[in-house]
Amino acid sequence: MNGRILLCLSCLLVSATAWPVEVYRCVAPDGSVSFQQGPCTGTGERVEPGEVQAAWTGLRAGERRLYHSYRRRDRERARAGRIPSRRSVANRKHPESVTCYNKRHALDEVQARLRAGYGPGEGEKLRRRRDYLEGYLARYCS
Repeated sequence: MNGRILLCLSCLLVSATAWPVEVYRCVAPDGSVSFQQGPCTGTGERVEPGEVQAAWTGLRAGERRLYHSYRRRDRERARAGRIPSRRSVANRKHPESVTCYNKRHALDEVQARLRAGYGPGEGEKLRRRRDYLEGYLARYCS
């Protein structure tokens, strides 16, 4: 019984190390990087398997510090009242102005979409949405 287990384990170890894997790091003309087992057609180099790292990495230490400094600065400005939040802009007059603000914002987006162009089946839908928003604003928001 123990002999069979040792035989199986030794076969697994031999099979895992018997065929070395060749890995190539290839750079495409557009600058994207890929890893493959065969040689690259363009520019690239052979990489030892221990050196291969993930293609996506997080922020580097300097980038992380810069990101956190921007976030800290924005929080301080918001506390000091220098950066109005979207909610505070909408609540300046009275609570129902939040809805009016959102409807005006939606109307601006629809009008921008109508100016920029749209697909074949989209025009009628956008025009109906615009008419609804204009009617709502005329009736409820002065």
